[in-house]
Amino acid sequence: MTAEAQRSAGAGFTLVEVLVATAIAAIGFLGLAATYATSLRATVVGRNVSIATNLAAEAIETLRRRPYDEIATTSPTSIVRDNVSFTSSATVAAVGTTSKKVTMGVSWSDQFGAHSPGVQLVTVIGQ
Repeated sequence: MTAEAQRSAGAGFTLVEVLVATAIAAIGFLGLAATYATSLRATVVGRNVSIATNLAAEAIETLRRRPYDEIATTSPTSIVRDNVSFTSSATVAAVGTTSKKVTMGVSWSDQFGAHSPGVQLVTVIGQ
């Protein structure tokens, strides 16, 4: 056999080398898929936290516009935004004789489970 024939006979990849390279690539792609799933979850939960925070802030501002004597604990209220049902409720407690502490809580359930308590905003409203 000539030197040229020996070089061309060993110029390809063996089946074992191809299988090992394929296995390494598959493991890498599985890692990328797991990263994608985690980032998708973080995006959805972050969006829902943002919506819940806005709902809580809106509810607190609604309470601030009421006369002081009408600021009281509210029963849970359901609100649907972006096909997700959010439940909000306010707890009011007296702080001294001229102020009330308002705790507004918003919880929800999505494809990743229940988020309760989800978001809680606390403020003090004075007379």
